[in-house]
Amino acid sequence: MLPLASPTLRNKLRSIERHGDTALGLDESLQILRQHGDEPVRTGCITSRSVAFTLFLNADATQLLACGGVKREAPKEP
Repeated sequence: MLPLASPTLRNKLRSIERHGDTALGLDESLQILRQHGDEPVRTGCITSRSVAFTLFLNADATQLLACGGVKREAPKEP
């Protein structure tokens, strides 16, 4: 389980920006998770070639708290 006080999401947002990918709802997810407090969160992933989503669930995985993703940009040809 991931503690919400962790800087993991902030670091992920910076990494996405550096790589030129597009964040989908991660800012909103971070705001929602901050409101949730310091309670632990479970995460899950849904991925495809063009997008990757992270699901944020409460500690006993009975409620979806937030969902954010990354739209992967196609590699640029040299």
